[in-house]
Amino acid sequence: MNHNPHAPETFADRVRNIPGGEHLEMCYSCGTCVSKCMIQQKVEPEYNPRRLLRLVMMEMEEEAYESPTTWLCSGCDLCYPACPQEIHISGVIGAVKSLAVEKGYTSPLDTVSVDESLCSGCAICVMVCPYEAPHLIEKIVDGVNDRFSEVDANRCMGCGICVASCPTGAIAREGVSNTDIVRQIPHEVVKTDAPSLMVFICDWSLRADADLEILESYPENVKVIHIPCSGRIDPQLALLSLRSGISGVLVCGCKSGECHYQRGTDVANCKISMLDRMFDQMDLADGRVRFVQIGTQDRGRIRKEIDQMLLHLTSLQEVC
Repeated sequence: MNHNPHAPETFADRVRNIPGGEHLEMCYSCGTCVSKCMIQQKVEPEYNPRRLLRLVMMEMEEEAYESPTTWLCSGCDLCYPACPQEIHISGVIGAVKSLAVEKGYTSPLDTVSVDESLCSGCAICVMVCPYEAPHLIEKIVDGVNDRFSEVDANRCMGCGICVASCPTGAIAREGVSNTDIVRQIPHEVVKTDAPSLMVFICDWSLRADADLEILESYPENVKVIHIPCSGRIDPQLALLSLRSGISGVLVCGCKSGECHYQRGTDVANCKISMLDRMFDQMDLADGRVRFVQIGTQDRGRIRKEIDQMLLHLTSLQEVC
């Protein structure tokens, strides 16, 4: 730390001065955070928090701003309980990101966009976003003061929670828009002796490559749609699947408290619970739609969940 009041402020000083960045020097590069985080394994091999902190301490400012670590940390804090120094490493990374934005750097992530012609200014997206990316702005339209949602691309992590929560379909993200996902749902399914299953799965709940191989091992009666977060699930997607003739729907997400996007699991749980209550009121509560949470230690569990769901759907067919 720079103790000379007359010396110019260093890059490390500026990081420390931002809330969350004050723990910069507590890290002693053990690498535990990297071992707990799946970003390096799933998205970016160059993701490495301890390397980023070293860049800060070495005054390598531009290199720190350009590092993928600065932009990819989602603040899930899975690493925090394992850190021997009890550092919220996401806070330090967030401080570096704040300085990068001040310098004019922009997020390289795929983020959401808002169609103002559809936006009603209801602010639901503002309430559900874990990152405070959407906010309301006022504009004069045809002489009338109106409200619209606007998204800060440097805060947005592209989880899609707001996409699923928008009642007017005004928010979209390339690849996970309503249209993109609906396109993957069959229009009509031919009934066979074997039950059909639609699996909406959060990619972060797949803990190893072996989990992906398990999904790919099932025959055509098991259809898999990958989503960035279980919070992206929309009850209408489940209803569309059942309407097409699919026997059941299984939504797979991270365990509560381990969600990569902080609160996506809780959002998904609320939506599926709402769907369950609706089915109950219609006397259709037979377990055709389920939400399961897969923990960080549950490698291989996806096979058990799919097999159990198929058995349940088979029993329903036999009753019918």
